[in-house]
Amino acid sequence: MNTGPRFARQVDGNHSEIRQLFRDCGAVWLDTSNQGGKLGDGIVQYRDPLTRNYEIKTWLIEVKANKKKKLTESQKKNPLQLTRINCRADVFDLLNQNDWELQ
Repeated sequence: MNTGPRFARQVDGNHSEIRQLFRDCGAVWLDTSNQGGKLGDGIVQYRDPLTRNYEIKTWLIEVKANKKKKLTESQKKNPLQLTRINCRADVFDLLNQNDWELQ
């Protein structure tokens, strides 16, 4: 599978914080940042423990350090939908949880 052009991999400054936050919320994070191209930075799977159904949701995550950073051309042309995460609040919004630091 061609994931796009091969360049030296760099992750955004908030990558490890976002990855750990997903894990702290009970999600499974598979780091794909070393794959580059269209795949994004991670694959997240999550099941809301408050729901009675056992549906597991899956997202392809692209972490950006701020809203001004743009997606690469290969990410824009991706036939798979990337979910962009810029900050802590985006993680809680995606998982439909409340930020425990704000309570």
